[in-house]
Amino acid sequence: MTTRQNATAQSLVRADEFVDTRTAADFTHTPPTKVDAKAAAAQTALKQAITDLGGKQAIQSGGGYAGSTQSQREVRAELLDELRDVVRTADAIAEETDNEALMDRFRMPGGSGDEELKARARGMAAAIRALALNDEFEAHGHGADTAADLEEMVADLNESEGTQAIVLGEQAGATAKIPGILKAGKTAVKTFNAIFHRLYADKLDLLTAWRTASHIERPERRKKPAPPAPPPAP
Repeated sequence: MTTRQNATAQSLVRADEFVDTRTAADFTHTPPTKVDAKAAAAQTALKQAITDLGGKQAIQSGGGYAGSTQSQREVRAELLDELRDVVRTADAIAEETDNEALMDRFRMPGGSGDEELKARARGMAAAIRALALNDEFEAHGHGADTAADLEEMVADLNESEGTQAIVLGEQAGATAKIPGILKAGKTAVKTFNAIFHRLYADKLDLLTAWRTASHIERPERRKKPAPPAPPPAP
């Protein structure tokens, strides 16, 4: 798997472990509720995705399928998912701080074009820095530098525009399946995300734990080489 695909697979494992800890407390009513049934189906799909990727141990050790470059469509979908999470968190911060004007800086793109998507992501990153909100976003389950994460995803989308998934030799059958498997797992996580945002609306500790568990960690950004030292003064 690529670095980003592996990060997604790791998040599926963490999400599954979180769901396991909450199943008995939240989804075992007698008789079963509709939410119980929905959660059970999502959990089955999540576990199946993890199995199809090689299993929990293989994913955690960085093994599993070998992969290929992500397609532009996949990168775009991940950026959209991230923007939705950022807007949702910004809305929570606006409520907590009684600052409705904050949301003027955090709006989803009105169209579907890549250029508007990238521009809106850059705008949100700039707003997070300008308003010093990185710590607040981290407290709500995001990474340590949400602004930089958004900018990196924009760079990934730029890079992917001229690149599509390439699968070679005997790995073709395996690698071709990865995007579909990850999509099935992420769909299950989205189902739980919707359920938990309702179920834990008044339980911030559990909601934060879920956000942390299901968050896709961004690969470490490449560091720019340090500039050469100035010559010594005469």
